[in-house]
Amino acid sequence: MSTPFSYSTTYILDKSHFSETFDESNALDNSKKAYLKGILLAILGLAILIFSEIHPYIAWFIIALGGLEVLSIRFRKSWWLARQLISKAANTELTLTINTQGVYTRSFSVESEISWANVSKIEQTSQGWLLYHAGGKSYLSNRCLSESAKVFIETQALVKPQ
Repeated sequence: MSTPFSYSTTYILDKSHFSETFDESNALDNSKKAYLKGILLAILGLAILIFSEIHPYIAWFIIALGGLEVLSIRFRKSWWLARQLISKAANTELTLTINTQGVYTRSFSVESEISWANVSKIEQTSQGWLLYHAGGKSYLSNRCLSESAKVFIETQALVKPQ
């Protein structure tokens, strides 16, 4: 029988935390293939503009959609980070509790519970841990975890199939 484990800490959801969360939980694809849809939309718009009798506003709209698609890929992190920093969760204190039942987070605006039974995969990143569950994936930063908490999460990762 395992000994009960419990760890609790508080930290501020600031810009550095959100930036680290994005970097560790999103795979950025800046290859030419990622921009393909935007480029194709722009080319389609240009073709409609040059070779058809359709109203030019429609063609310019499609060209603008292509440009917006390219910009959304190029500035993906900046856009996501700006949205987090204007949310009501920004610059608030979050209480993180990790125990043998799961991971619990509580702040002014959010209360979340992830049971270890609902975690399908635990992946270690360079700066923390990704927990994959039915609701998506959650990130735990190593900078807010004690050594014993890191060891406990690593133990949980060994139990989960990869």
